[in-house]
Amino acid sequence: MGQLIMLGTLFGLIFLIFGVVLYFDPEARGKPSEHRLGEDQ
Repeated sequence: MGQLIMLGTLFGLIFLIFGVVLYFDPEARGKPSEHRLGEDQ
């Protein structure tokens, strides 16, 4: 039972971090967006 909890937590954190990265960095999705305007900052 313990390994299921550990695996669930591990994959949960991976998907959480992946989701946060996509949310805060739209360019990571591979689509050009309006955020490219401030690229030189």
